Amino acid sequence: LYYQYRYDGRNRLVEKKLPGKGWEYMVYDKSDRLVLTQDTNLKAQNKWIITKYDRLGRVAYTGLLSSGGERAGRQNEINNLVIAEERSSTGFTRNGMTIYYTDVYFVGEIPTILSVNYYDTYPQGSPAADNQFSQELLTDNPSQSKSTKGLAVASYVKNIEDDNWTKSYTYYDTKGRVIGTHSINHLGGYTKTESKLDFAGVPKQVKTSHKRKTSDIGVTVNERFEYDNANRLTKHWHQVDDRAEQLLTENTYNELSQLKNKVVGNNLQSIDYAYNIRGWMTEINKNDMSIPGLNGKLFSYRIKYNQKDGTTNPDTSLFVGKNVKPMYNGNIAEVDWRSVESLGANPPLEPKRYGYAYDALNRLTAGYYQNPNNPWSKEHTEVVDYDLNGNIIKLYRTSVMNGTTAEVIDELVYNYGPPTSLGNRLLDVKDNRHNKAGYEGGGNIIAYDANGNMTNMLDKQILGINYNYLNLPNSIARGANFNINHLYRADGVKLHKSILETYDGVNGTVSNTTDTDYLDGFQYIHTLTQGGGSPGGGGSPVEEADFAISPMRKAMEIEAYTMDGIINPLEPGIDPPIGGGGGVIVVPAKDEDLVFFPTAEGYYDYKKDQYIYQYKDHLGNVRVSFGRNNVGALEITDANDYYPFGMNHLKTGNAFFGVGSYKNYKYNEKELQETGMYDFGARQYMPDIGRWIVVDPLAEKMRRFSPYTYAGDNPIRYIDPDGRKFINFDENGNYTGTTKDNWWHNLWNGSKGRVVKSDGSTQQKFRFADPKNDVADIQSGKINKLEFVTEKQVRTLVSWSGAFDPKNKASNRSLSERYDYIKKEGIGGGKMDFAYTQVPKMFPNAKPSNPTTNTSNTIFLVEGLAHNQNNFGNFLFGTSGRAMQFTGAELSLGAHYNSVVNSSTNGYSSQLDSSDDQLSISSGVLFSDKYNYGDKQIQVTVGTPTPANTP
Repeated sequence: LYYQYRYDGRNRLVEKKLPGKGWEYMVYDKSDRLVLTQDTNLKAQNKWIITKYDRLGRVAYTGLLSSGGERAGRQNEINNLVIAEERSSTGFTRNGMTIYYTDVYFVGEIPTILSVNYYDTYPQGSPAADNQFSQELLTDNPSQSKSTKGLAVASYVKNIEDDNWTKSYTYYDTKGRVIGTHSINHLGGYTKTESKLDFAGVPKQVKTSHKRKTSDIGVTVNERFEYDNANRLTKHWHQVDDRAEQLLTENTYNELSQLKNKVVGNNLQSIDYAYNIRGWMTEINKNDMSIPGLNGKLFSYRIKYNQKDGTTNPDTSLFVGKNVKPMYNGNIAEVDWRSVESLGANPPLEPKRYGYAYDALNRLTAGYYQNPNNPWSKEHTEVVDYDLNGNIIKLYRTSVMNGTTAEVIDELVYNYGPPTSLGNRLLDVKDNRHNKAGYEGGGNIIAYDANGNMTNMLDKQILGINYNYLNLPNSIARGANFNINHLYRADGVKLHKSILETYDGVNGTVSNTTDTDYLDGFQYIHTLTQGGGSPGGGGSPVEEADFAISPMRKAMEIEAYTMDGIINPLEPGIDPPIGGGGGVIVVPAKDEDLVFFPTAEGYYDYKKDQYIYQYKDHLGNVRVSFGRNNVGALEITDANDYYPFGMNHLKTGNAFFGVGSYKNYKYNEKELQETGMYDFGARQYMPDIGRWIVVDPLAEKMRRFSPYTYAGDNPIRYIDPDGRKFINFDENGNYTGTTKDNWWHNLWNGSKGRVVKSDGSTQQKFRFADPKNDVADIQSGKINKLEFVTEKQVRTLVSWSGAFDPKNKASNRSLSERYDYIKKEGIGGGKMDFAYTQVPKMFPNAKPSNPTTNTSNTIFLVEGLAHNQNNFGNFLFGTSGRAMQFTGAELSLGAHYNSVVNSSTNGYSSQLDSSDDQLSISSGVLFSDKYNYGDKQIQVTVGTPTPANTP
């Protein structure tokens, strides 16, 4: 149950134990850098993971050290050593790869290299950049005034299960921006990207070239992007090979830069979005919800936070105290939706609805589905109870199996051991209803390894699960004749899945092997079926249709395996390509095993040459997939409804599952596996019981919850994607830590911050103007303070700039004269040099800041958007410039001019403004318009300013 930590005399964490896991060990070098790590499973194998650094402290390469040893002894070995390797022109060879570094430390103890990183100069044998857009490339020649010195240029990652490698290269333009990548996969093929950037650094064109193997035909994807004057994407064009270019999406935004409407598939569907005052999404296709035919739309969705229109509790005696009520803390009280499941059949005018109940800890306790024809029927209801750790101890679930009457399909009781143990490992699950339509039941004992990984699940016929050192399942045995094997890279990326199924046929044993390759989003599948009638186990191929009825082949929830008719198990047959009319049908050459790959709006079905678009709810769950059929008409290819914890409704019309299909990407857009689990990348999730099968790798960041808990027991408000984090500050603006970011609106806006009160509740959530760099700087310690900026403070700073002076208004000065004023006062020490001169006068924690050598430790929060100090200067530039009655476009150009011409006076090199600079400027323009700064005329005398945040 406990989180346990041990430190050495230098206050370094050297041992720790998380709930459900064994001890983990850490060893450091003289520079306090983590060199060796080991968990309980690795300790049993006498192995350590080793990290070596270059002389600048950058990770050079990692591997497995095989000679074991206790932590204390290993620490004594390197107490006085700085583990740093040098680049070498000859290098050494390991696992079939030449490593262009020295190998001075732990010689002979590292039989396996896992990953290699190259900086500054490209390693020998690196491919040249294609550069079809004719951009000026940054070379690795150190004699040039600009080079790749200090940049990551290549990365090699070995497969865990074999000695094949993925080699990735990165190419830059002379401004240090990434304009190309080249990844050579473990099969010898590649994925190459080239980006043509504009002056703000946003891509105008992207070309992606892909081959699984060098002998394959390959695929080329060309994309074009159009933006408005705030660098917001307005049009996205997409082309596959020499097929016709398609307009994927056309976007429109509101005054706050929120997506208001997008038209997908060249007018195939127009999708509207609405938000509340807090910026939370509230509706999709709001105006179509009450129209019988949804006005031609396929989906309409409404999220209600503090509004309740439906049933409070369908059975107060059965669900005691679990009532739906309006919520005022961000929890969702109800969701309504109407969706077209089959064209030509309009859904009921009354929407489907889920009402949600929560306990005092904001954990979801009930999801009451309300059938529009009978809201009290209790169908598709899911009700749960928890223990003190947040583990589910009871689950009640209903469905409509036959006819129209709801029946209980699950009444589960979870066992975690004696109540006094407070354990988190699920030992068994008993189903008091014994209904195979839900969780199978059986009450079999569940086993775990020393790292807390589930090693079997006999209720689901899973006899054994083996894990690699990343706690990812490399093999799963389900039943006696069904085996799944995975191939992973050392960075945890899944590359391959192989399924071997055997059964007794008429002429002997029949075997079926299905191989799936996952390569940079391109998904391939190949199936080989053989009979056993000939010597040596060969025989004639068996028709694949013979396996279509095999329950093992249906990538669908395990609870539906034995009831094939509940959910349509296989997708419709694949139509052949259709050529032009009146003569010869031209079928372009294709890679026969490539099935689909993702686009920004869904997927491209390579077999059908069909663009698939998708409606998703606020959590990213796929609700309706659609596209144009071979005659250009709208068709629905998949439609889904979900229980609160992610299991598919068992009676959703047109819900398809297929072998190696994009239709298996459903809940949270994750792929449904043949085990009935969803693969989230770092872990696998069981939606029928609402639990993960391994301990959370970031369990220490969420200590309030069991490490097996999904989405903090609130799957309606949160999601659990890999690497999503909340950036937390207290009420005084001090950085307090980072936790997993499960809030659904991250799907729209990326990394978020929040202000947390002393009682742990959230006071405010906000966005970052530069999420990539600001989040990294916060986590590295460069930024540790948040300033809450008021309108009064902004007004004061603008007044110091002279922007309110009547002499600087358009009525009194020409455009060129106002530009001259900005040019003069924008230099270091000038009135409009905000980040370097004015902001430090106002805020005691700030210091003169420029983008390169003297960065600030403070970010500034203005009405929901946080700016680092340089971007806060850009915000004030936009605010002041707009007060001087410049247009937004004039200010954007002026900012680029200032960064190029006046840069030396502010301590940084000549450069164009980045996209985050421009975002801060445009938000300043909107701020100025909101408070009518253009109309203010105040004569200001600037002496020694008094900070406006002092009472």
